[in-house]
Amino acid sequence: MNLIHQFLSTWFGFNKQQRNGVIVLCTLILALFIFRLSIHHFITPKPILIADFSNTKLPDIKHNLLLSSDSTNEEGDLSLFVFNPNTVSKEQLIKLGFKEKTANTFINYRNKGGQFRKKEDVKKVYGVSETLYNNIEPYILIEEKVKTENLASVPEKTSTKKIIKVIELNTADSVSLLPLPGIGGGYAKRILKYRSLLGGYYHIDQLKEVYGFTDSLFQAVKTYVKVDAFLVTKIDLNTEDFKKLNAHPYVSYEETKAIFNYRRKNGTIKTVEQVKEIVGEETFKKIEPYLGL
Repeated sequence: MNLIHQFLSTWFGFNKQQRNGVIVLCTLILALFIFRLSIHHFITPKPILIADFSNTKLPDIKHNLLLSSDSTNEEGDLSLFVFNPNTVSKEQLIKLGFKEKTANTFINYRNKGGQFRKKEDVKKVYGVSETLYNNIEPYILIEEKVKTENLASVPEKTSTKKIIKVIELNTADSVSLLPLPGIGGGYAKRILKYRSLLGGYYHIDQLKEVYGFTDSLFQAVKTYVKVDAFLVTKIDLNTEDFKKLNAHPYVSYEETKAIFNYRRKNGTIKTVEQVKEIVGEETFKKIEPYLGL
């Protein structure tokens, strides 16, 4: 008996500190167990509404889904529902996750003759990100008659020529550029950004200088664009600051330095032709339309 008692005391005996630790551990386990049993009293799951469509015709289901603005709860949470991009309203776009500015761009694109013949056309609208498109793509519904009636009634080439109007590049915004063949939101943004850097386009050939603009793309759009060279912003050679002049795509850092050195040594530049002596004939030909006094 003494041996057994000694064995149990050696392996299962606890001092006061160890007993306190065991009591705390057991208390924590008990508290977690009670919390697990009672958690459903504190968290109430949202009810799941199941609509009964057994006696409803398919066209009615589509119509109800397209107009299901009630799917947004009182807190204003975003909701996803089936929609037709050719008829969806601005308010419904915002509920689908569009920012108000992007929703306005979407509606403007449609009002200016833009049409969605396939799901991917939604990505042509400036501001529609890849994430937003991936979220709404399963809910895009383009009915067959929308896709086929316009294509069947008029040959594709003739239809394109009638819909697309000639666009003046120095006054165009991103929405008006989208109907151009091959121009999506990305290219529209690049065209406007390069226009800003230049101070305006003086010839449509300058589109070839836009990043990523291929010759085939230029051939596709050149019929539908024009430029008003009088809208080009002029650079005042005698007052322009160094940083702004150096930012122009046609003037290098060394050429900017040369112009400012000439101005410092000789005073004001009296004629635009003087710049040819400073930057050379090749650069002068490109930048001449932007020079002023």
